[in-house]
Amino acid sequence: MERIIIFIDNSNIFKGFRKFNIKADYEKLKNIITRGRKLQGIFLYEGVVYPMSLEKKKWYEDLSNLSGYVIKASFDKITFSDAVEKKVDIKIAIDIISLAYENAYDTAILVSGDGDFVPVVKKVKELDKNLELWAFRYSLANALKEELEQENINYLDDVLNKIKM
Repeated sequence: MERIIIFIDNSNIFKGFRKFNIKADYEKLKNIITRGRKLQGIFLYEGVVYPMSLEKKKWYEDLSNLSGYVIKASFDKITFSDAVEKKVDIKIAIDIISLAYENAYDTAILVSGDGDFVPVVKKVKELDKNLELWAFRYSLANALKEELEQENINYLDDVLNKIKM
């Protein structure tokens, strides 16, 4: 059975959910992406403005307790910034590549359309691992799209009605 790990760039996809005016059910999202494969882990990365709201804290707790998500947050004590976003991208890149070296998965599933991940995609391929992408059409970087075969690209736009709360 194919082993997968899901890496979610939450800041990236949250903008899409807001654009389409939906609240996403992350448990449903996990199930759609997993599609009967063996889920080895699911990581959600996000830049967080500190102090965190009680609502956000509860959301993180529910996600990790109920759905098995591992939350990997980068904090900014003043304001949300591009620097925090870059820290998030770097954490995702390190985890995808180091877990490939550790043979923790057969397929890495990246939920982001960010072009910064092109070198990560190339490295994962060099390591003889698969990479599957889930992104919004409007925000999928062309450079990222060109790096992957069409069958490895999935669009969140196509499953919005299935993952709505």
